[in-house]
Amino acid sequence: MEQVVTSSVEVGASGAEQPQGDQPGDRSLRLVRCAVLGLVATTSIVVGALLGGRAFENHLPGAWYFGMQGGLFGSLGSDASQPPIYAVAAVYGGLILLTRVWFGFLLQLSRPHRVPVKKVVFVVAIWAIPLLLAPPLFSKDVYSYAGQGEMVSHHIDPYTYGTGILGSTPFSSLSDAVWTNTPSPYGPTFLTIDGALDDVTGHQILPDIVLLRLLELAGLALMVGALPTLARAVGRDPAQAVLFGAGCPLVLTTLLSGAHNDALMVGLLVAGLAVALRVGTVPGILLCAVAAGVKAPAGLGVLFLGWAWAGPGASIRRRVAHTAAAGVIAVSTLEIVAKVSGLGWGWLHTTTAANHSFTGITPIGGLSRAASDLAGLVNVHFSALGARTVLGDISLACATGIGIWLLLRSDELGVTRSLGLTLLVVALLNPILWAWYATWGVVVLAPVATGRLRTVVLFVSTFEVFAGVSSIRGIFDTLLGAGVLPVLILVAVVLFMAIVPLGPFERSRRTRITAPPVPGRLMAGLGT
Repeated sequence: MEQVVTSSVEVGASGAEQPQGDQPGDRSLRLVRCAVLGLVATTSIVVGALLGGRAFENHLPGAWYFGMQGGLFGSLGSDASQPPIYAVAAVYGGLILLTRVWFGFLLQLSRPHRVPVKKVVFVVAIWAIPLLLAPPLFSKDVYSYAGQGEMVSHHIDPYTYGTGILGSTPFSSLSDAVWTNTPSPYGPTFLTIDGALDDVTGHQILPDIVLLRLLELAGLALMVGALPTLARAVGRDPAQAVLFGAGCPLVLTTLLSGAHNDALMVGLLVAGLAVALRVGTVPGILLCAVAAGVKAPAGLGVLFLGWAWAGPGASIRRRVAHTAAAGVIAVSTLEIVAKVSGLGWGWLHTTTAANHSFTGITPIGGLSRAASDLAGLVNVHFSALGARTVLGDISLACATGIGIWLLLRSDELGVTRSLGLTLLVVALLNPILWAWYATWGVVVLAPVATGRLRTVVLFVSTFEVFAGVSSIRGIFDTLLGAGVLPVLILVAVVLFMAIVPLGPFERSRRTRITAPPVPGRLMAGLGT
């Protein structure tokens, strides 16, 4: 039977301090319990999302192999715009449980005895099984990817037309309405692969969706392969880095379950950083350029690697020259992709194509609405969208200034830390903030975040998990119309999932943990 872990420690044969009772059998039992609890959590999320219908997933006929209207086993969920209260309880209760299990696992990995990376990957893979089997959750973007892939495979310019040009087909009807007449904002790397996958499936949308999800799973595999290298470079536990980045609930519920192409972008980006560290700067720049061909923010990786390429202590002139050379390499790489694919550079004009919509809870969106409402009180009328245009320009200018400051200090802070912070700031200060945008910085910072920065990353990733699940307004409307008793039941379920003891995780918090020292700075001498 597992012993209670206290703050007392004993010195093992190796001389390292070990918590009393922390035997190999106990560690294996904790891993099994962690895997099972996480599996229960993700199963609850999937079941709740299916029962919640179109509030959590695309509930149109033909949107998945089961659970949709007219599909296999029939419709499992409500077709109402607001989800039933029991579906909300299952989704949010599962999210709370998954977040607690994840955080408890992080605490377990903070112990002196390190857990192998492969065991962490195995546990996270167990958590991911229900999410892989379920339909795309919390976003319809993957259906728009499929539509854009169909356009590319038929040589229709995705930078000129929206998916509506495909006519009355599942490739246009299942995607979000915003993409009907909106050109694609994605780069030639992604759209080339997207079109090829559509050809492979014989232009069938559901097999295409499956392959697109597997493509994003490949992006997660790149993260799992790269994060340990970045962690070891700064003396941190590679298993913690993998769990903190690739295994966090935000990544699982948005990049994997939602099949967002940010997974491929971030995977290629961190792979570029790891390759620059272990092989050389030029191969790293090439990978970051390919990542920028998925989504533009990855181009910041080229900038930071180019700046560090000159080596520690280099003059500004030398750094600028190396950064310019990195830019030439990146542009040449993207030109080759653009030529081979035939897609050209039209994506540079469409990267902000969907910026006319508002998203959930965003700093700029919230301030814009507040400014519009306050102005109305004094009989000054302007739209929240107009206010957001002005505030968005200001916020992006601030993000640019912060990014430049971090670039100038990257020799001191490290390339990975500076780049991750810049990506996080760009996402948070973007006029449009979807939950998966936060993964840009969260994953890159995972192997290097310590102290207060680690706390900030934990907060951002956890907040965005709950904010990104569904329309906050829709959930609020559900609560208003549910009645007192169902709301009390929901509150009871949420409180229960928040406070129920989870066995060894609670006891592990009483263990005194001393973080290992961080030797050196990541990639300080990259150019040497």
